[in-house]
Amino acid sequence: MIYRKPNIAIVEDNDDLRDDLSFFLRENGYPVWCCSSAELFWRQLHTESTDIVLVDIGLPGEDGFGVVKHLNEFKEYGLIIITARGAQKDKLNGLQSGADLYLIKPINFSVLTEKIDTLWHRICDGKASADIEHSGEIIEKNIPTEGIGIDWRLGDDCKLVTFDGASISLSPQEYILLRELMSSVDQVISKLDLHQILFGHVDEVDVHRIDVLLSRLRIKLRSKEIKLPIRTLFGKGLVFRSND
Repeated sequence: MIYRKPNIAIVEDNDDLRDDLSFFLRENGYPVWCCSSAELFWRQLHTESTDIVLVDIGLPGEDGFGVVKHLNEFKEYGLIIITARGAQKDKLNGLQSGADLYLIKPINFSVLTEKIDTLWHRICDGKASADIEHSGEIIEKNIPTEGIGIDWRLGDDCKLVTFDGASISLSPQEYILLRELMSSVDQVISKLDLHQILFGHVDEVDVHRIDVLLSRLRIKLRSKEIKLPIRTLFGKGLVFRSND
């Protein structure tokens, strides 16, 4: 499938960041429109083509959580929170509100574009599958679906739904770890980045915390005879594999 560049909306009240980010995205071929508040965003949304929304939490007036929660009801947009707030309760609130990604400032623009593209491809593939289902066509797949990473998903109330339909209760940290890895299937995420997302609120960096969290998660799933398709690449990080 050939993917066009998604239309991006940026809802950010920091003028410098909004300008820098919109300039970078436009220079890389993304159609972009911007606003500084939720109120302006809602006013413009019905007149602007929009596929993915980048939204800050600390907006004047209605905050970013409210924007994400309301947009999630439409099921039409990719939703990425960009914020300086790294507390676990904020991350969990954002993800449970419907955000596809929760990114902590300062934002690496190159990494952001990679995540935007991955999310957009997933959205496009999902729409294509839905169109095929509605058309009544039957497609015979040439590969088995059992165990494929992309068939795993995160459900409501901190639940992991495995490829065979099993539902596993997760801790908030486990939920966030899986959300990050599953949003970038087959892409390596460094333990340092994961540590910043999960434990950015602590002063001392200790990536061993990621190893401990992953070990506990593996044990939890192993007790139910489920193999978690996450691989550790020495010196590089973790990757959620689609073919394990």
